[in-house]
Amino acid sequence: MNSITQDLKRFISGDVINTPEVLTEVSQDFGGIFQKRPQVVVRPQSVNDIVQTIKYAHQKGLVISSRAAGHSLSGQPLNQDGIVLDMKGLNQITEIQKDHLWFKADAGASWGQIVNACIPNGLVPPVLTNYFDVSVGGTHSAGGIGAASFARGSQADNCLGVEVVTAEGEIVWCTPEENSELFYHVLCGYGEFGIITKLQHKLSIFPAFTRTYLLFYDDIDALLHDKRVLVTEQRVDHLVSFPIPCLQGVSRVTGTLQPLIQWFYTLRITVEANSCDTIDDEEILSGLNFYRRIHTEDLSFERFIEPMIQVDNVPSIAHPWMDVFLPESIAKNYIETTLNKLPSFLDISKTQMGCFCLVNRNNKMPLFRLPDEELIIGFGIYPSILKSQLPPILAELEKLSNISLEMGGKRYLTGWVEFNTQQWQLQFGDYWSKVHEIKKKYDPKGILNSGFFQNEEVTPSNSHYEYVAR
Repeated sequence: MNSITQDLKRFISGDVINTPEVLTEVSQDFGGIFQKRPQVVVRPQSVNDIVQTIKYAHQKGLVISSRAAGHSLSGQPLNQDGIVLDMKGLNQITEIQKDHLWFKADAGASWGQIVNACIPNGLVPPVLTNYFDVSVGGTHSAGGIGAASFARGSQADNCLGVEVVTAEGEIVWCTPEENSELFYHVLCGYGEFGIITKLQHKLSIFPAFTRTYLLFYDDIDALLHDKRVLVTEQRVDHLVSFPIPCLQGVSRVTGTLQPLIQWFYTLRITVEANSCDTIDDEEILSGLNFYRRIHTEDLSFERFIEPMIQVDNVPSIAHPWMDVFLPESIAKNYIETTLNKLPSFLDISKTQMGCFCLVNRNNKMPLFRLPDEELIIGFGIYPSILKSQLPPILAELEKLSNISLEMGGKRYLTGWVEFNTQQWQLQFGDYWSKVHEIKKKYDPKGILNSGFFQNEEVTPSNSHYEYVAR
């Protein structure tokens, strides 16, 4: 370990650290489920530091992974006995183009930085996640979805170009036209095919106002019907719903007390406008089957996009969150099955859940796997639990994950994922062999291995060479 640290310090301008405190810090992510301890952490000051570190890892056969905010849930930026690139210091916004509607930024910049820089110019990224303290490189490596994704795709779909350092230490600029194969696989590729160091991303001119309606449902059929109407008729700009449990009593039939729960649903929809006077409530809500209209709220756009979710990273707490993408045709069956099972192993009064929509034609990334149907219903379960409670809860969540795959659904890989080969094959279908092919092409020695996409045919080399910085 000392030898690796000393080697890297010879040609890295940034910090090279192997203190126990720092290694412990990067040995776990927000998920709190996986732990892997690297030998050394590099905090690059420039892309050249990344190039030199990757070349060293390539020659030494060391695993290397990149990490910024560390908000992954399945250990995607972790590695065992390798090198972690801590990208937080590479966080500059290098350009905001008002006329051509795009920005360029380093991969370590947060979405909060982007929004704060763009809003004064009357601009905003087309899709925002519901938490801004994640890095732009991180969400592009995963996909990045929000309440507007049904209309505008993922954040990766709004990417115009990425600067990538390959597994051999080459800097490559990738767009849909230039180095397109690498472009379409580093996006949503979880750092397996190259390390994103800079990106160019679309911007939109934002409207002055928003109007949000909070609608209450007592019937899932009515909810799913109204989602289809709102999405296909493009009536709204943002859409998300939430299951709400209501305890009705208990049953003693089985010999133990079982809660009797009635599920209700809220649907939050938002329209954007330059004047609230132009919004026609009757036109937007016409023909919808909600039980009650609970609330209507007008906000400036700047207020509307402020994140409502606060995330606390407590060391004793794990976050085995799980999102599934469901074909519309089986969404009711899966959601009802899941809601029926959840009370048996989770405290549903403290477990957040969400339901959103995607439209297949708006998603262009081959590694962002969606079911074949045009309308996709996303369903997420977001428990935060004591780590001591993990094993039985993970076992039950795996059953729900398998049910989704067997019913034709897909997993959003940002969540807790621990697939075997068969499950990966269900996730990727015929594209699983392409994943292997691309991995062999762009990372033949398997050094860009977060341990995420399991690929038994590619493992890090054990060869050792004297490294000379170039």
